[in-house]
Amino acid sequence: MPSTTIIAQPQVLMPAYNPIKYIIDNTNKNEPGFRYIFSIFPNNSNTLIAQYRVLPTYSTGYGEQDISRLMQSLVTWNFASGQVNESWYQYKIRLGYEYIDNIDYTSALTIDGLNTNIAYTAHGFQVGDQVLIVQADLGVANPALEGLHTVIYAAANDFTVNVLWTTIGDPDINGNVSYADQRKTQVIQDEIIEDQEVFNGAYSLGIYAQGSFPSADYLGTINPSFALTSLTNLSTSSTAASITDNIFYLMCRVYIGETYTLTYYDMNNNVLGVDGAYNPADGLYNFPVDTSAYSITEDFYIELANSAAKFYYYFSYDGRCAINEDILYYLDRMGSWQSFNFQLKTYEKGQISREMYNQHVDGQVVSNEWEYSSDAMGSRTYNTNVSNTLDLNTNWMDQYNANRFQELLTSPQVFYYNGTDYRACTIDATSFENFRQRNKNLIKQSVTIKLALNTPING
Repeated sequence: MPSTTIIAQPQVLMPAYNPIKYIIDNTNKNEPGFRYIFSIFPNNSNTLIAQYRVLPTYSTGYGEQDISRLMQSLVTWNFASGQVNESWYQYKIRLGYEYIDNIDYTSALTIDGLNTNIAYTAHGFQVGDQVLIVQADLGVANPALEGLHTVIYAAANDFTVNVLWTTIGDPDINGNVSYADQRKTQVIQDEIIEDQEVFNGAYSLGIYAQGSFPSADYLGTINPSFALTSLTNLSTSSTAASITDNIFYLMCRVYIGETYTLTYYDMNNNVLGVDGAYNPADGLYNFPVDTSAYSITEDFYIELANSAAKFYYYFSYDGRCAINEDILYYLDRMGSWQSFNFQLKTYEKGQISREMYNQHVDGQVVSNEWEYSSDAMGSRTYNTNVSNTLDLNTNWMDQYNANRFQELLTSPQVFYYNGTDYRACTIDATSFENFRQRNKNLIKQSVTIKLALNTPING
């Protein structure tokens, strides 16, 4: 019977950037040198990827281990539609323990020839073993027995050490015996938890980093289910994400053997188009929501369905005239890709940096007199860099899209689309204000982006 008790464990599916904590207890936790052992393996493999030895906590004696940092290193993002198992990792965790081999003898010491015999059932020591004896009174009564000794006789239920019986002053003192090399009893798999999953996401309740992750809602096995996105499952287009020619990639937990269809509906529940059938492998899949696929020019919602689950998301079509058609695609907090239109004026700027040094000027001699030559160069530029920035401006937006905008500003992965190419970029912002419609009826925002690659300059 396992001596390990599982006190707490994370949900089956967890965001990698949230705490992923296991808490266990063990009946041997008071043994000397005790450590809890947490061993992490790929779910279908016995190749160890990480192992943690943890001291019992002071207040409870429990073993606690957060493996979120490890899981973050095992998932990443992919800006594409289709299977994105780079963002998903499935693992198992073996829960075990270790402690220094030892026995606590309580029977009275006895004489064995000229030496001292210790009685203990199934002690495990053998002739020649070096042992460390620590007595309950720390050797006051029997100083010769305290410390390092050698086993000179061993039977099933008693053993003799090389301590003369004549040195024993009190045979009734209890004691502890361990190996001199501090060898340990180690159990790597006392309990096991399998089929645990993480994805490249971070879950929170808005600005309040609280609340447990409702894993069952995101597993794609119930109706309704949620995609792994920070878009909320709203019921009206007036508070939905704005879309024109931009695309959303909704990441969902999918299963092999299931067929998925993505259906577009207008707000009167009429079918506008059907994507499918998708037949993914186990893991995660990015489903594209694209108005151009069916020339959609009105508010709509999508239904993504398999045999057990249905996902619903609403979008408001923005048909306003645009000065520019710039789009930023960004990785949202839960791992999907959302997008934002910037329809007003765009300004392109560049920043130039130069590195220079003063060099010797040879000059020339003319009519027995030295003078500068026409191409003389004293200050020489040897490294020129230029970085391009774009100032983008949104159109007027509602409160829901204003909330989405602050997520764009904090996203670690952003791509700029100018109608032709996708370019990696970074958001040049260190603070923001999330406008509230009750304070400001008309909301629009601007953002400065810096392209991730500098323009090469020849020398």
